[in-house]
Amino acid sequence: MKTHTVAVSALVLISVLVGVGFASGLFPSKAWRQPEPASVLETIEPFNSYGHVYGPNSIEAMRPRVMGTRGVVSTGHYLATMAGIDALEAGGNAFDAGVAAAMVLKVTKMGYAGWTGVAPLILYSAEEDRVVTRIGAGTSPAAATLDHFLEHGKTPINTALLPADVDVWLAALERYGTISFGEAAGPALEVAESGYHLYKMQKSLLDDQTDGVLRFPYNQSFWFQHGIGEQKLGDLMVNGDLGRLIRYMMTAESEALEAGGERSEGIGAARDAFYAGDPARAVDQFFREHGGLVTYDDMAGYEGGWMDPLHTSFMGYDVYAGDGWSQGPRMIMILNMLEGVDLRSLGFNTADYIHLLSQVIGLAMSDSHRYVADPDVVEIPSSMYSPEYAKVRMSLVEESRAFQDMPPWGDPLNMLPVAEESPRSFTSGSATQPPPEENASDDNSGRGLLDTSSLNVLDGDGNLFSMTESDGHLSTPMIPGWGFGLGARMEQFNLDPTLANVMAPNKRPRNTNSPLLIMKDGRPFMGLSTPGGDLQMQALLQVFLNVVVWGMSPEQAVDQPRFGSYNFPGTGTEVNLTPALLKIEDRIPSETAQALVRLGHDVQSWGLWSWQACAPTVTLRDPDTGVLIAAGDVRRETSSLGF
Repeated sequence: MKTHTVAVSALVLISVLVGVGFASGLFPSKAWRQPEPASVLETIEPFNSYGHVYGPNSIEAMRPRVMGTRGVVSTGHYLATMAGIDALEAGGNAFDAGVAAAMVLKVTKMGYAGWTGVAPLILYSAEEDRVVTRIGAGTSPAAATLDHFLEHGKTPINTALLPADVDVWLAALERYGTISFGEAAGPALEVAESGYHLYKMQKSLLDDQTDGVLRFPYNQSFWFQHGIGEQKLGDLMVNGDLGRLIRYMMTAESEALEAGGERSEGIGAARDAFYAGDPARAVDQFFREHGGLVTYDDMAGYEGGWMDPLHTSFMGYDVYAGDGWSQGPRMIMILNMLEGVDLRSLGFNTADYIHLLSQVIGLAMSDSHRYVADPDVVEIPSSMYSPEYAKVRMSLVEESRAFQDMPPWGDPLNMLPVAEESPRSFTSGSATQPPPEENASDDNSGRGLLDTSSLNVLDGDGNLFSMTESDGHLSTPMIPGWGFGLGARMEQFNLDPTLANVMAPNKRPRNTNSPLLIMKDGRPFMGLSTPGGDLQMQALLQVFLNVVVWGMSPEQAVDQPRFGSYNFPGTGTEVNLTPALLKIEDRIPSETAQALVRLGHDVQSWGLWSWQACAPTVTLRDPDTGVLIAAGDVRRETSSLGF
């Protein structure tokens, strides 16, 4: 892997908070269009956002703008970003770079997003002039019946989901890429065998989840290779067994090519080596020995698939998201409700603005809770995504009073704001669930925020690759001898049979990961994705609005203080344990927080800058100049490069 040196000097001064008056009045009901914001390349004046202001000519971003004409990459780890740039410099396209970066990301993020797990992908192909998704959530095993989980509950062993990421990488590479699996996986192999250095957030995660790691001897051998409790920043983390897996797949590809196979046949052989070869047999053996549900037949029979995305328009932008196996539907419903609202008149991050957005989020969460699930198994009402239904649901929003619980779900078939059969309270129920833990993994209760990473790539031909990868292997078992694990993503199924996302065999859970892709005038505009569990769509919504409503550049947009609503049951749970809870970063003025409290929100502090507020990675193409821009959030260890 080539070495890229980026010298970045950081000058951080304490900012002076500038008061902003509250916007008042009713939320406008008539259609409105915001004047086109200035080009992102012209957005250079400091923005009153309570961030760090360190110079009159500053664009008020914590990191420098990253630009390019041939390609830009932003990921959750610098080695993954370097792998993507290397692929682009070698002549590859965004899909080659995306797959290479994705595999490195999963080597370096084993505690957040290890081999293997979920990897929802949305992309735009310039050659096909088409936006498409690769279904990035695996299916449940054939033995994953509702009765089994009602009897035994959810455990790290029985919630293992069939891995989707290997299928996603190789399908994208075969259909849209130009290089072999071996070429794409080379950087990941190097990092696995040579090691990466233990970094701050991974050390913190390892410190917090030591007991979970110690439950599985093989996990212990990887995570505590320097001694139990002896981990230090900078320790070299080597995964030779994962290197063995990658070489095993490379060998299968080489043998297929040597036998006269085409590139696609070689990639197919690498896929088969994983899903139907020795690794799959090792998975079968492990789960048989430990009382799990995944079998060799489940692995060998797994099929991913291409699917058209969901789509809506907002202020002249075309917004695309994954279907019901992700939380993409929430974004579609949110933007439908916000279309036509004069957001600028409310003022940026004022109490009125935050109140309105949080209430709309609650409405989308409620409908998602009832109706959204794997579209291959469940018929989701298409009318739920209509502008007419959005207006019906918006009638429940009160300007002067926050929802004190998740609002009832609606009735999209009959265009009613509240369905007759919807519960009026979600704060109690027969389901048992532990209290939410901020340091829990994504798979734990739907609330976890640590167990995910993301990446975005955009090339000079207009190809765009956006992915959210997840399922860490700390307290979920790794497969002895092979260096990977199966994430406990079946945690995100519900156990209430009245909900669409209820547990069933051969079904995909409505997992919380969902990248977004934005088009403008038929051209790719922006790709964005983030870790953060159920807060992902909330963070991406705020970043998106910061760009298209408030005219910010991408690096400004990710820096701004954020809020997050918790007023709903976490994905995979049935009870709302945090009614009316709204968390905010303290760069939002205390006067705004007090106004939100008066509206009925249970406002709690995230501090000035919080990893809990998610950490988007973004790529953007300036529609006027064609310049490519990448940005990554300072709240976690994102890294962006371009050339």
